[in-house]
Amino acid sequence: MSGFILCNEKDCGHTLVPDFFVDNYMPEADGEYVKIYLYLLRCLKNGTQELSVSLIAEKFDHTENYICRALRYWEKMKLLQLEYDSVDQLTGVRMLDASAARPAAPSAAQPAPSKDTQKAAARKPLPAPQEAQDGAKKMDFSEKDVSAGRIPADLLSPQEAQQLLFICEQYLGKPLSSREVAQILDLHDSLGFSAELIEYLVEYCVSGGHKSIHYIEGTARGWHEDGIRSVSQARQQTTTYNRAYFKILKAFGISSRNPVDVETAFMNKWMKTWSFSLELILEACSRTMAAIHQPSFEYADKILSEWRKQKITSLDALEQADKSRQSARKAAQASQESREAAVRRGASQNRFHNFKERDYDFEKLQKQLINQ
Repeated sequence: MSGFILCNEKDCGHTLVPDFFVDNYMPEADGEYVKIYLYLLRCLKNGTQELSVSLIAEKFDHTENYICRALRYWEKMKLLQLEYDSVDQLTGVRMLDASAARPAAPSAAQPAPSKDTQKAAARKPLPAPQEAQDGAKKMDFSEKDVSAGRIPADLLSPQEAQQLLFICEQYLGKPLSSREVAQILDLHDSLGFSAELIEYLVEYCVSGGHKSIHYIEGTARGWHEDGIRSVSQARQQTTTYNRAYFKILKAFGISSRNPVDVETAFMNKWMKTWSFSLELILEACSRTMAAIHQPSFEYADKILSEWRKQKITSLDALEQADKSRQSARKAAQASQESREAAVRRGASQNRFHNFKERDYDFEKLQKQLINQ
């Protein structure tokens, strides 16, 4: 294969990248991590300056936790140093001399990351701040910006992260993009989900026909709000809700299929958001069928919405509300009947009867007519 000549047309400014970094660090590092390190070098051209994890995350379209993982990786490689304040909040990133460091050789049991599915390398608890080296440059990070991006103490090991991402790829049936990798790992960093719980989460969503990362994230947030922290808790809840789904479908006379997404959304709203008991939901379904003689989640939703406004939370409360409504209806009906009776009585005394009727002797009058 013939060679080629590399040249440029115009000098548009340069960022110096140490040869030692290119030769010893870049080949084994993840490509996204390399981008972030090069961006830090670029930002240091004008000396010390302020940045934020959120700004870097927005620049590279990643989560803040992913940027923190990248910084932690380069700290392990001894190319930078993370600095903290007295309350263990990240306050600065100090770039170290690459030529003075030696790249950490990967062990046989831990392959060096090279693909998007290997982005969890070198994730362990953050060490305490170390004394800064002389002549090193520092970039200050706002505490407010990075507080949400702090990496939790309970971290996935590189092997656990790579195994998790591999399993997720098998369930989803495709290679994960760098953004999808970051989103999956963020379930651990932001929500505290274990690798086992994330695996079950992906399995559960895929088994329901949902392979979208956004759907998986939404389900994860719902589990987190419900206090689910283990696979056993998730399995118990999903089993409970799955049984409830089919009972509601049965109340509508539907027994030959699984619920579709729109129906699941209605049922989740009734059970999770509005916190209705299954008994009340089934009663709403029964009243829907009695009223319109066909299944309608929209009609049942209107019934439950009205009950929610009335703060009805049990069948007993619903029975009392029904009795009150019936009493009010009877009182209104009695009042209506009373008004109608008054109108009828008034109609019988009209202007044609407001005079004294005359008395006639019709036989006498007939004799008089004959004698004439």
